[in-house]
Amino acid sequence: MKPVYTVILAAGASRRLGYNKLLLKIDGETVIRRAIMPFLRPPIEKVFVVTGNAPDAIARELAGFPVEIISNRESAKGMSTSVRASLPFLVEAKGVFFQLGDKPFVTGEIIDGILDVFFTNKAPIVLPVFKGEKGHPVLIDIRRYVHDMELLEGDRGLREIIEKHSEDVLYIEGNEGNIFDIDSVEEINLLRERGYRVEKD
Repeated sequence: MKPVYTVILAAGASRRLGYNKLLLKIDGETVIRRAIMPFLRPPIEKVFVVTGNAPDAIARELAGFPVEIISNRESAKGMSTSVRASLPFLVEAKGVFFQLGDKPFVTGEIIDGILDVFFTNKAPIVLPVFKGEKGHPVLIDIRRYVHDMELLEGDRGLREIIEKHSEDVLYIEGNEGNIFDIDSVEEINLLRERGYRVEKD
């Protein structure tokens, strides 16, 4: 079986908050670590983290973690540049998860469900959906779409691939963790209302 890799897209600028949201701590664990940990499981063989904004701070936070850092110096041009920056590292993979670094509540059960559909149904693109909203992570047959991915531009990321090849996509039922991300003070306040301890380092 060809290996499965994961790419964590962690190059965003966090402009709305004014500080690096990936270094926020939720119940003592940073957002970026919480986003990565569910992917540290078989059959996923490698986890790459694409950084752009504050790469040194992210690298320090992940010191000792079994991940490889990819530096994207063009991150200001949009998420597509992070996807493209990862491609040279993915040539050995069959399937690749793409996960956003600011999604700290994705579960291992969802990851296992996506993998099962990917291999059992031979589905080239699998992703979760919750209340009609497409979520993350996305698992994609990298070799099938690599040429399309090389042409991505701007901030659309994989949405363009998913829309262009909609007939290839299989969805599984996800949960709120697949669509919840941290983009503003409102999300942080919501977490606190739910009893989470959220603090800046």
